[in-house]
Amino acid sequence: METGRLKSVDLAGGVLILWIMAFHAMNNCKVFGNADVRVVIPFLTFSMPWFFYRSGQFFKELPLRKGVAKDVCKLLRPFAVWSAVGYAVYLVMMAAAGEFSWQRCVWDAAATFGVYGYIPIDVPAWFLLSLFFVRAISRLLLRTAVPPVAAAAVCIVAGFVLHLTGNPLPFYVPNVLMGIAFFMIGYRFGRIEENRTLLAVCLAGYAAFLIWGCSIVGHHRNILLTGYYLLWPLFAYCGIVAFNNLCRMAYATASVRAMRVLQPLAFIGENSMTLLVAHALVYYPVMYFSTLTPWQSVGVIFAGYVLLLTPLLLLKRRKNVSRT
Repeated sequence: METGRLKSVDLAGGVLILWIMAFHAMNNCKVFGNADVRVVIPFLTFSMPWFFYRSGQFFKELPLRKGVAKDVCKLLRPFAVWSAVGYAVYLVMMAAAGEFSWQRCVWDAAATFGVYGYIPIDVPAWFLLSLFFVRAISRLLLRTAVPPVAAAAVCIVAGFVLHLTGNPLPFYVPNVLMGIAFFMIGYRFGRIEENRTLLAVCLAGYAAFLIWGCSIVGHHRNILLTGYYLLWPLFAYCGIVAFNNLCRMAYATASVRAMRVLQPLAFIGENSMTLLVAHALVYYPVMYFSTLTPWQSVGVIFAGYVLLLTPLLLLKRRKNVSRT
């Protein structure tokens, strides 16, 4: 049962990381013009909250020093490594574009990190840095017996206030606050998401949002895309619970033929963090240099994902097998 449950979580992570990769390709290539892809296709827009929620759902309390050290290895180290790789690609891009200068390559890059929490070009790496601080702060709050619901409520209100004031602080401040909110929700309520009454309510709520209008916030920059800010956590929570149960049921009832599809998705989910920090190295250069139509550029990016990231995952699996 434990293995099946974890496999269903990997399945959910696999679907959502593929959505994030597709969204980044489509949004950066502006396939819907000025309309944000998350507004046009809102079904999985709880993807970033899901990853914070999952971290809280499976959080294990450890001695403070040991817990922080573990997070440094799992989050800060890959952030530093992949940011360095992305920065190297960025320098090559600037040289190819004839824009290689101290201002462009050093000052602008430093300013981007100071405001947005990532180093060009690895935009999605902001999540690793923010998750590190989310876990560190949440660990302290839980050790001091702060109720998770209270912490979540305060962080949501703080994120809303920053939104109302135009997000005057660096963007990693509000996205860490909202990350703590979803982390605490996962920590407090993740263990009861299989409750049938809760599932029924969340399914109804998720469907109601889709019918009458979703509330969506871009988590990274704390920007309201559509609807009402304070309804976004509710929409995201309803979507998370509904989706997790759907994946759980899919794994429990899948036929042998269906497993041939679910198992690769679960494998992708197991490696979702690797894909998160690596896929910008594919979509960003294509988006930056492409002279093709938006959908043609997206097709090139998708082909790049398959050709470049598949060997990366297979190499990682081979290393994991050799270690065991």
